[in-house]
Amino acid sequence: MAGWYAVLVSAPIFQFLLGLSLWKWLLWVIFAFKLSQRNLKLIPTHPDKHGGLGFLSVTPPAFAPITFAASAVIGATWRYDILHHGAHLKDFMLPTIALGVIVAFVALGPLVFFVPRLAALRRRGILEYGILGQLHSSEFHQKWILHRTGHEAEFLQAPESSTLADYGQSYEKIEDLNPFPAGKQDLIPLALAIAIPAFPVIIAQIPVAIVLQDLLRALR
Repeated sequence: MAGWYAVLVSAPIFQFLLGLSLWKWLLWVIFAFKLSQRNLKLIPTHPDKHGGLGFLSVTPPAFAPITFAASAVIGATWRYDILHHGAHLKDFMLPTIALGVIVAFVALGPLVFFVPRLAALRRRGILEYGILGQLHSSEFHQKWILHRTGHEAEFLQAPESSTLADYGQSYEKIEDLNPFPAGKQDLIPLALAIAIPAFPVIIAQIPVAIVLQDLLRALR
């Protein structure tokens, strides 16, 4: 009786917390949309390679706790079906894919609002900095390639070479600018939040030794 009572009591609590998390996510979606429409002072050469919006990459890992909680509940249900109702792992392949898609949509979806702004920033940066680079490179070429005769000794002390190198690094930052303000490393907490609760489901049908052997073989 105590076990059934705990289940009945905990289910509404879980649903309430899940609903609260959904409400917070909706607020974040609205905020992200409004922020993306503001007159943001984005810099194409910003070192975060996202025009100054690199701080947004901390938002996907923030969904890891709720993802872990939801995955744990779903994984517990699947494990129960395997142990008591004769279900197989292949029966949960499509639901697992659907879960991953939903998590990716929830965690990464609001960041899509910033993609058009950052993509336009990259294109504009390549154009503007490319023109300035053309002028600087032409001047360098004229002075030190076409008319360097008699001035070779001055080249080692000339500031133009270091300036040209520094400008090249700035231009490379623009080319490396990622319009999506998040990277693969930001998805690791979400992947772990799904994979860890899935492990008890897997070992419910496949022995632990075999699972560990496959993991070691994959790592090699």
